[in-house]
Amino acid sequence: MRNPLATLGLAAATAAATALTGAAAVSTLGAAGATPAPCAPIPQDRIDSAIDHIAPPLPGARWQPTAHGGSVDCTLNWVKLDTPGGTGSSPVQVLLFDHQKFAGTPTPKGDAFTEVLGSSAPGQTTIRFKWLNPGDPNAAPTGQADVRFQTMPQSPPRPLDPIPGPVAD
Repeated sequence: MRNPLATLGLAAATAAATALTGAAAVSTLGAAGATPAPCAPIPQDRIDSAIDHIAPPLPGARWQPTAHGGSVDCTLNWVKLDTPGGTGSSPVQVLLFDHQKFAGTPTPKGDAFTEVLGSSAPGQTTIRFKWLNPGDPNAAPTGQADVRFQTMPQSPPRPLDPIPGPVAD
């Protein structure tokens, strides 16, 4: 007989790991149940090439890849970039890859407080943008919007929801 608390703990740990890495899960059923399988990582040379084609986080700094994942069908992949040695309010950028080919970034420049939430549909990834409103402390933005990005045949991934003005520039 299984220990219900151990089973619950394992499920919570799996969910937390998926949320932290943002990796899409492809379920394969077997005797032990569903087993998550992350998307194949984007080759480092493609990430480096994409970084060379976008604006740096700050003058003299180079983006640092810190996380990666993809849509539930692994057709829209992403790589999260952080500012090396940065703080919570330092620029963050996301590289989008359509079938492992660099397709662009969600916004032209990096913004603080940006995170990838993951995927709940084929060819789709959700990015959460946050921003400071007047009177907000620097580490506690109150502006927030979730934007879904979708792969499109023969065109780059596009947002399905409006990109908020404070981060759209």
